[in-house]
Formats: sequence, C-alpha cells, structure tokens
Amino acid sequence: MHIRRKLFSVLVILAMTAAALFGDLYPGRSLIDPDAGRDENNTLTIWYTDSYMDEYIRNAAVVYEEKTGVKVVSTKVAGLEFLEAVQKATIDDKNGPDLFIIGNESLEKAYLSGLCDQVTDSKRVLNSTYFPEVALNAVSYSDSKLGYPLIFECSVFLYNRTLLEQIAANYNENAGSSSGYGEVDIEETEAEFVEVTADEILPTSIVGITEFALNQTLPEGTESYYKWCVSDVLYEYWFAGAYMNVGGEKGADRDDIDIYNTESMYCLKVFQDLKQFFSMDDLDKETYEDVLNEFKEGKTLFIMADTDVIGELEAAKKDENNPFVYEYGVSSIGMLNHELKSKGLSVTKLVAVNGLSEHQQEAEDFAKFLSVDYSPNLYARTGKFPCNYQKEYQYPQMEDVVRTYENSVSLPKIVETSNYWVLTEMVYTKAWDGEDVNALLRQLSGQVKKQIYGVYVEDPYIETPTISEDYVFGE
Repeated sequence: MHIRRKLFSVLVILAMTAAALFGDLYPGRSLIDPDAGRDENNTLTIWYTDSYMDEYIRNAAVVYEEKTGVKVVSTKVAGLEFLEAVQKATIDDKNGPDLFIIGNESLEKAYLSGLCDQVTDSKRVLNSTYFPEVALNAVSYSDSKLGYPLIFECSVFLYNRTLLEQIAANYNENAGSSSGYGEVDIEETEAEFVEVTADEILPTSIVGITEFALNQTLPEGTESYYKWCVSDVLYEYWFAGAYMNVGGEKGADRDDIDIYNTESMYCLKVFQDLKQFFSMDDLDKETYEDVLNEFKEGKTLFIMADTDVIGELEAAKKDENNPFVYEYGVSSIGMLNHELKSKGLSVTKLVAVNGLSEHQQEAEDFAKFLSVDYSPNLYARTGKFPCNYQKEYQYPQMEDVVRTYENSVSLPKIVETSNYWVLTEMVYTKAWDGEDVNALLRQLSGQVKKQIYGVYVEDPYIETPTISEDYVFGE
C-alpha cells in the first residue's frame, strides 16, 4: 500500500482518539482471540499491521526459537485502532502482546497510554554505529529510547543515468568542437577543453535542477527535466522541510515549534517558481503512478519517488513484455540552493516492548533480534529498507537511499499534531495554486500551536524574502 494512504489513515485515527488516551480506549470485544496453546513461560507474542511483514516475522521467529528456545507467536491485526486493541487486550483481557510494531508518529500516544517504556539496550546497539541518527531520534521520547528502529520509508531523488550520460556525451561533443550547445553558447577561451561526466553535471541542489535545465538539452524522446506528484506532500516536503520544525529533532518537544520563518518562506517561494519555470500547469493532474511510468519510459529525467521504487525498477528490468531498459541512480539532494538546506520527510517503523508485559527483557531481546541480527533478510522478504546499517546492500542504489534517509525529518510524535501531515499538504497545495506563502505558513504555525497549547498563537509578522536565484522566467 502506498505510504501516503497508510499514513493518512493512521493520522486520522490518531486525531480521533487523542482525547481518549487515559480512558477505556476500546470498549467491547477484543480483536484478537486468545491463543489457548500459549505457554506464558517460554512464549512471546508480537502484533503488527502490515501484510508485507508476514514472512519476515515468521521466519525470524523460527530462527530465534532455534537459537534461544523461546517461541514467538506473531499476529497480524487490523490497523484501525491498533493501539486501542493492544491496550484492551493488555488491560481488560490480560492477553496483550509482548511486542508490537508501530510508526514513530504514534510513539507518544503509546507511551502516554502506558503501552511502551524505555528499553534497556543491554546489547548496546541503539547508537550511530548501528543506526542513522534520524532512526534513533524516531524511537526517542524526551531522553528515552522506546523501541528498536526496524523499517524506514521516505522519498528519494531519482535520475535516469543512461540519459544523463547521453547528455554529458552530447555536451562534450558540442563543447569540444566549440559549437553552441542547445540554446546556451559556450564561451571560447584559450583554456584546454575538459570533458564532463554524468556525475559532474548531476544537480546537487533543487535550484541546481533549474541551472541544469538552462544549460543542458534533453535527448530526443525525453520530454521533461523534472517531475513529482504535487498532490502528495511526501514528494514536496523537500522544499521547505528543513525549516518547518515541529517538536525538535525528536519530534516531541512542545516548546520547540518554528514553522513561520524567513527560510521556510524562501523555500516555499522557490517551490512556487518551479511551476512557472518548468511549465507545470497540468502536473497536479498526474498521479504518482503517471510520473513513475513516464520515468520508466525515458520521458522524464528526474523525479521524486518513494523507497519502493528500487524494487519496482529492478522487477521492471525483468519484464519480458515491457522491460525497463535504462540504468538509474538515486541522489540525496541535501540543499535547496547554495546556502539553504533541503530535507525530505520519512517514516520509521519500530519494534516497541509492551510496558505492561511480564516478559519485558525477553521481549526486548527479540526486538533487538528483529531490528539488528535478522535485518539482513528484511529487504528480500518485505521489499522494505532496514533502519539498521547493512554490510552489503542488494543493489548499489540502496546505499544512496539510506543517505537520503539520513538527511530526512520524521513526522512529529506530539499527539495534538497528529494531523500535521494533512495540514502541511494543504499548505503546499495552496502554494502551488499561487496563494501567498507568507500567509500560508503563518496560518499553519498558528494552527499547530493552537492544537498544542489550546489557544491560537499569532506569530509576529515577518517580511516576505525576495528570491535571488539566477533563473529568469519568460525568456
């Protein structure tokens, strides 16, 4: 299932249930029937919601039992009101799971409900040797780590390497013969001509994509320089995400809210500019699948994609009827321009230990096993990326995906901001349609603070910055 649809469902559920954290969250019958054969002394139970985890958890449980003698019973539970089901089974039915898998945005709710607590990390793996800092922050609440990072999903900057090499070759051929290239003349100098490579002309910033477009000509059959799904904030958060702070690095500090600032306005204005620069008036009519298909066909050079794209493209290469015939690459664009940063949005799934389990230490050992020891099998069995650093990755592009994740920001954990994804998507949509970015970001800041503090907080007005990039429209 697409990451956006999954997150939208989760966030709506969290928003509906935030006010009921300390009450009877799920009255009525348990979603899970008790396991009559369970031996409490040597059996652990783990709950999860995603079908793609079935094979991974089952196989991990078999290996773990062979290694430790501890049996693990896994149960897939419907995602609707998942934490409420965990709480009811734990408190009312006395049959709750020892571990469960949740997204990092649900961590505060789980903690305040008493469903997870600080892990001991007795094996000393919750550090930057084993995991990216963004993953460690994702499982942290205040100064405590409440689980083990398992899976991440984010958006990535994808480029057609075959076409990029062709562009570099054409550039070298034209520049070397002192002729014009595209619509941009190459100044003749006495210096010896030096050929460029595909890696050297690959943009390293978002504004760099416009510089690339001004200086390079697309090969025949390629129609667009750059596209992304503008109806999904997952692919747009890159523009201003580095300067839209909700909850600090760990996403749970209610005193650390900074959305309305000069940098975020500047970045969002560049976002608006790209619509005009690339003549993207009809882009909002294209779905993610449309954008990806155009990339597969060689019609678009650069796109924003999600982490599932690696598996899709590798599978498409083997399609006998319509194979994907290009080489491709992933680049972690960490800058908007030469000065301002760029950060995409990520979601981290973690293994949490039930704070009310009678087998917490044993459960934590299996959580560590899932996230670290058995993680080399995770991508092959799920198609998802492990948070744990791997000695080897199946495809070279996967290392660049990990670099992208390292540069990302997570959704906030603050319960009152469970709709932040939706609010932010509305801001980007309205900005794309030409509305004033100053007013949009000021309103978003006020709305988020009202949800957190209970009263509307209007930030002091800041002058809208003037864009000073080199790109020029209408010429």
